Amino acid sequence: MAFVNEHVPEEDIKKYGLEEINQCYGKSNVRPDWTIDRENDIYLRWIMSGEEEFKNQHDFTFYWKGTLIFVRLRITNGKLLGTRGWANWRLVMMNLPEELEEKKPEIIADLKAALAVYKDFGVYSSMIDYTVTFEF
Repeated sequence: MAFVNEHVPEEDIKKYGLEEINQCYGKSNVRPDWTIDRENDIYLRWIMSGEEEFKNQHDFTFYWKGTLIFVRLRITNGKLLGTRGWANWRLVMMNLPEELEEKKPEIIADLKAALAVYKDFGVYSSMIDYTVTFEF
C-alpha cells in the first residue's frame, strides 16, 4: 500500500495518541489529518510553519513503525501555478533515536515518499500535478 492523504479516523486518534501529541506541540483540537501508509505503519503530520523569515520552514511529526520522530524541513525553492506546482525540500533537523541510525536510509526514503504524496498541504492540497525534489 502507498501513502494517502486523509483526515484521521477517530479510532486512529486514540490508537496513536494524537490528542497528546497535539498538546505537546500546542496544536488546537481541530480534526487531524495526515499522510499515511497503513500497511507499513508510517505517517507524516504537519505541525506548524515558521513566520516571517522562517515562513518556508515546516515542522512535522513522522511516525515510523512505532517511533515518533520530529522533523524540521525547509522549502528552499518552489512554485504554485493553479493546480500545478513544485517544491524543493531541505532537511533541517530530524531527532532520530540512536537505535534507528542503521535504518536511516530506509527512514529517509519513506519520508521522501510521504512528502511526495503530501504535496503542498496534505489532505487540503488542490494540486493535480506536483513535483518534489530533495536536498537530503
